[in-house]
Amino acid sequence: MEIKPKENETLTPFIRGRINVIQSKDGYRFNIDSVLLAHFINIPDRPSSLVDLGTGNGIILLLLSLKYKKLQLYGVELQESLFSQAWRNLQLNNVKAQLFKGDIREIKRIFRPETFDYVVFNPPYHPPPEEHTADEKSIARYELEGRLKDFIKAGEYLLKPKGRLFFIFPATRLSEAIITAVEKNLQPKRYRFIHPTAGEPATHVLIECLKGGKPGGELVEKPLIVYDEPNKKVYTPEVEFILEKFYEGEKDG
Repeated sequence: MEIKPKENETLTPFIRGRINVIQSKDGYRFNIDSVLLAHFINIPDRPSSLVDLGTGNGIILLLLSLKYKKLQLYGVELQESLFSQAWRNLQLNNVKAQLFKGDIREIKRIFRPETFDYVVFNPPYHPPPEEHTADEKSIARYELEGRLKDFIKAGEYLLKPKGRLFFIFPATRLSEAIITAVEKNLQPKRYRFIHPTAGEPATHVLIECLKGGKPGGELVEKPLIVYDEPNKKVYTPEVEFILEKFYEGEKDG
């Protein structure tokens, strides 16, 4: 069966053409947040399982499939249009993963507890404006169909003891993220702050949590600087490497 974009979609080559991504022309389109989050995930390449909550068009699953060959991948997506894109993207890129259409707030209807070694999500993290429409882009961006606490709760339910959670969130809401995670027995263990430039405050933070972990022993990694020259959209060498090759094991050619 030929996999191709619909009239209102585009086909985007990414990581030097290693993957091709079907996404909406005017609706939700993946951005650098998802790529940096996928890059932040650092786990052993051994048989294990990971689920992406709110997988969107499946970009995180596609990226992780390049890096981890023994990882069983799963995704959950609420919106029919994005679920369709994710399914086609997996087929298009020959990635083996299981997708489930459903609401992460009702995760118990989809999976049994303590099913996964790892959970990842890039949640909607903007409060909805007073006037908005519940379209594809708005639901993916605004907290209309799930807030951080809903994703954290689902993550805690799904993770095995000592399982790990990875997510990205605005740096201005860091305390909320930490408090919410700790309340659900998910102890933050690793952070990396994302700065637009070296002279600007962090806008986002990448967080890794350990289920059932004890306080202490936390690691704050070196800052991730996005731009050398923001006005010219010139990325730093690290971000350029991530967008071009994604991980150290990538081979040229």
